[in-house]
Amino acid sequence: MASTRVDSVLHNLELLQNNLEKRDSFETGFSNLREGFEALKLNLLFLKPVLLCAKNWSNDQLKVRLRDFLSKIEAPVNRSGMDIKSLNLRSKSPFNLKSVVTALKPVVSNLLGNIKSFKQDIIDIYDTLSSCSSSESGSCLRDCELLDFIDSVLQNLVDLLSRRHFESMEDYNSALHAHIEALEDKLTFLKNFIGFARFLGVEERELGDLLAHVQVVALNAARLSYKCLFYKEDEEMHDPRMCSIISELLEKINPVDLQVYETYVKVLKAPKSPESLLTTQTDMQILKDFNDSLISSLWELLWCRTSFAVSVKDLMKRLYEGLRFLRSILNEAQENMNELNDKIVAVISEAGIVVFSLFLNEMKELGVDSLVVGESAESCAMLVNTNNNVMLIVAQLRGSSISGSKPSCHSFKGQEVRKTTRFKPSRGRVPMTDEFVVGLEDEAKKVINRLERGSAMLQIVPIVGMPGLGKTTLAKKIYNSPPVRAYFHLFLWCTVSQEYNLKNLLVQILSSLGKQASVNEEHKVLDEIDLMLNLKKLLLKNRYLVVLDDVWDIGVWHGLCHSFPDDRTGSRILITTRESSVASEVRIGVGSVELHNLRELTKEESWELLQKKVFGEAHCPPPLRMLGEKIARNCKGLPLTIVIIAGILSTIEDGAWSEVDSLTSAIAYETDRCKYTLELSYMNLPLHLIPCLLYFGAFREDQEIETEKLTRLWIAEGFVSAEEPVQDTEPKRLEDLAEEYMMDLIGRNLIMVAKQGHTGGVKTCRIHDLLHEFCKDRAKQENFLQVLRGYGELSTFNERPYLERLSIWSKVEQFKKSRLFCPQLCSLLLFSQIEETDSFMADMLFVFGIYKKLRVLDLEQIFLRHKVFPREVEALVELRYLGVQGAMSSIPSTIDKLSNLETFVMIAESGTVSLPDTIWNMTKLRHLHVVGWNVTCSLPSENLENTSGLSNLDTLSTLIVTLDDRAENIMRKIPNVRQLKIQLSAAECSVGCCNLSHLSSLEALEVLVESLPSNPEVIDAEDEKLKKLKNEFGNEVYEAVTTALMELNEPVAGMLYLSYGTTTRKGEQH
Repeated sequence: MASTRVDSVLHNLELLQNNLEKRDSFETGFSNLREGFEALKLNLLFLKPVLLCAKNWSNDQLKVRLRDFLSKIEAPVNRSGMDIKSLNLRSKSPFNLKSVVTALKPVVSNLLGNIKSFKQDIIDIYDTLSSCSSSESGSCLRDCELLDFIDSVLQNLVDLLSRRHFESMEDYNSALHAHIEALEDKLTFLKNFIGFARFLGVEERELGDLLAHVQVVALNAARLSYKCLFYKEDEEMHDPRMCSIISELLEKINPVDLQVYETYVKVLKAPKSPESLLTTQTDMQILKDFNDSLISSLWELLWCRTSFAVSVKDLMKRLYEGLRFLRSILNEAQENMNELNDKIVAVISEAGIVVFSLFLNEMKELGVDSLVVGESAESCAMLVNTNNNVMLIVAQLRGSSISGSKPSCHSFKGQEVRKTTRFKPSRGRVPMTDEFVVGLEDEAKKVINRLERGSAMLQIVPIVGMPGLGKTTLAKKIYNSPPVRAYFHLFLWCTVSQEYNLKNLLVQILSSLGKQASVNEEHKVLDEIDLMLNLKKLLLKNRYLVVLDDVWDIGVWHGLCHSFPDDRTGSRILITTRESSVASEVRIGVGSVELHNLRELTKEESWELLQKKVFGEAHCPPPLRMLGEKIARNCKGLPLTIVIIAGILSTIEDGAWSEVDSLTSAIAYETDRCKYTLELSYMNLPLHLIPCLLYFGAFREDQEIETEKLTRLWIAEGFVSAEEPVQDTEPKRLEDLAEEYMMDLIGRNLIMVAKQGHTGGVKTCRIHDLLHEFCKDRAKQENFLQVLRGYGELSTFNERPYLERLSIWSKVEQFKKSRLFCPQLCSLLLFSQIEETDSFMADMLFVFGIYKKLRVLDLEQIFLRHKVFPREVEALVELRYLGVQGAMSSIPSTIDKLSNLETFVMIAESGTVSLPDTIWNMTKLRHLHVVGWNVTCSLPSENLENTSGLSNLDTLSTLIVTLDDRAENIMRKIPNVRQLKIQLSAAECSVGCCNLSHLSSLEALEVLVESLPSNPEVIDAEDEKLKKLKNEFGNEVYEAVTTALMELNEPVAGMLYLSYGTTTRKGEQH
């Protein structure tokens, strides 16, 4: 009864919270109560396992004690439950919310105090029940009761991990976090094993030993999880030995002990029920769950355990792949599945016995050629036999083996086409971000007219059109037009795309306000409700324009609409979508919405756009005019098609235009005209640009990509090859060649410039969503890159032979849970689906243990739990690119084992990150960036005469530089750096000057200053190559430093950008 009452209280608490959060939590006072409110919910959840035991325990000797415990805890839960139910009913009226919060405070406080008062009683009960279970031969809980109990304990473990319960703990506590994750995984295995045994119809007497064993383990797990709830006040939980205690419990679950092994195998070998198998969806789920547990166990054996012979590991890998393929098969509706029911169940049972024997033999013969000698030979034979049986089922279901052959296109062999140069610039070396909007002036005027006129009430203007018609281009033109800028007060832009997260969209909208409102980093830590309330506050009493670009489903509008106030100020919401059905459903109040259907370009407009894209401001040569007009007509009025064809024409000789004409004539007969055009442009690319273009598929749709990061990834991947040096000329750096590749793709109109840098370069870029889809699909087809999003795709992905690159968009825990094992992988880019503040304490050790052939590892969006740089990374000796984020404050001296590293990016939490003296041995390093809010790095300055230096270093940030002789010595060790960001700091024996005169290649310099001696010279540099100088100074030295840098400006002939600013608080400039 008490357990049911707890569920009722939790339900009413959830309802009450939903009602309270519909209003501003600061206004109602709920924000001050939220921490205690969440603590109460958590404590109630942790009551459930012990209440289930007390209710269902069958041992007569303990029934009286357990009944007494139930009656004691029942009274306060009942009393508070009635109060919470009453307050929930009152909270339905918005006028009562403040008084509800006032009345709720003592209820929450009292109930939480009452529950905590039972802490020692609960721990004692778990100890008693565990001791009783160990001394008895059977289980005191029936199988269904035991499964309910395990479910409740698992929920507690999930709550511990997801609610950041270990946030303030030290290094060893992050290890405790990992052990709790492992305990959750092993308990899930036991639950799935019991479920599978019941599904098989194993008789109760055959299940007795298993249930008794699981009961002891589950009770110990419940006790440990409950103690973790109080880790802040419980000194025992801060003892590193806690990890050892959990490890011992984990070993009781793994069949490393002969008695446990025999218990598990006895169940799988027991007589099965003759009833029909896989008859319901529930049956199928049970089978999938146990198969998942076997995959997880094999994954653990493959990367955590090292004592297996190579030949045995190969067999284990085959079994792992076969079980993963069965996982994907079981997730699909197979017509001939019924014919294979018995075989599928039999092979999974067989695989279970093999996996259990692998654990046993791994422990028995640690360090010996396991599964080869003595009794292990039988297990080896079973492993081979099980693999064969799995392959037979796969072949029967799919009609082919899961093994494959190396694709013929692996080396990017494609159609050879004629071309003369990589890039013939037609509009200047650096393209502009403004896109030509040809022929849409009348369309823009119509939309602007709807925005500025009509009712004062909030209205929606949807722009609807097929892909490639120019919806986003038109929306941007309108958004930035002078009349619109003069009419509205606030402007907000949000790119939605096909896959979205509501919280991310709200943060994006608030961030787009920029300097228009007080938007700061605090928004990222707020929940969706508070973000919506903040947005609504900012918009109230303002005439605002919101653009929601690329909306795919009506759920986006339903999630955001409450954030947009209608206070009759003439505000408007502009939406672009390719789906007219979505546009028709987007509305405020009653009544229909008038759609603006974007038209295609006329023949004249098409020709005008083609000319501008190919020739810029120049005119088309008369001999090409007739042919050019025909090519434009073939594009059928689609701007994207015209732009892409223009990109092809700009790279070929005039005499080859007729070939393009013959190719484009087929566009009229293609149902997907844009895709056909993209295919033409792709086939026209030189071989060296193909991998560079396909790499865009690794990033998110509509994402603005930092150009410098992208080109560094290209270099690390080996896409950029050094040119043969020309006599008497300095060879081009790889970064310059990569920039040329980028400019070539921009010139072909395949890449769009999103933002330009201060010196005129391309800061960020993006591609059209149709091209993104094309790149992703073609990369998969070419076996060049596989993109996996979310647990569904990760868990059912069957590794393709020779696959080198994976781009994963998911939560870290989903990636780990999928148990993906691709040890041959060369590149892994992992992007979080959620805000980085939500991606807490990610455990990535499995990545470092499995993917040892990686050349590229990008974890910059994943916050690592490690306070110390993980030593396991050092095993990845092939790394060229490494990006990590975390709270690490130092790098170990063994980092130089990564002797091939070219780019090292570390996003730190705060302070100065100390780099070891061995960093000077990493001679291939080209880019070294330690960044973050108020984050710097220090380079060692001792014994520099014995080091070779970093002569290949091209960019460095953010280096703390003391104004003494050591600074100059360090600068001499990075002679060829071109981009440098430093923070100046006073020294005890300051020379008052930072000498950069040795940096003869320096092009961009960013200087931060916090405190310096009075009137310092600060910088000594006379470099004609310097193009960019940016300074951020503390107020106390602003005038002195500004004067010194103004004097520096005169001799720097190449200076293109100079700005002065002060930093008074984190992230705030004046």
